[in-house]
Amino acid sequence: NVPSPLLYNGLLYLIKDGGILTAVDAKTGEIAKQGRLPGGLDTYYSSPVAGAGHVYLISQNGHLTVVRAGREWDVAWSASFDDQAYATPAIVEDMVYLRTKGMLYAFRAPR
Repeated sequence: NVPSPLLYNGLLYLIKDGGILTAVDAKTGEIAKQGRLPGGLDTYYSSPVAGAGHVYLISQNGHLTVVRAGREWDVAWSASFDDQAYATPAIVEDMVYLRTKGMLYAFRAPR
């Protein structure tokens, strides 16, 4: 309802309330995969973002899910921040910035 769709590597990713993530082939309109994110049964205001082969999604209640992008996406990692989150995560170079109601987080993959 609120989050913008994400076009990444030929797939359109859509997240809707209830934590339902859908990947659609951008050329054909065919649904590649649809499923509920574990722990993501929530409302979504923030839009999905992608980088380095992953899609990042955060729910209103601060549950972050990182999925490996692709037709058969799967969950790579998840965490709960126990804080309200409405802002879309931001990716700058090798950093992912995540803002909740009370904190700003910055993450980088280990080198």
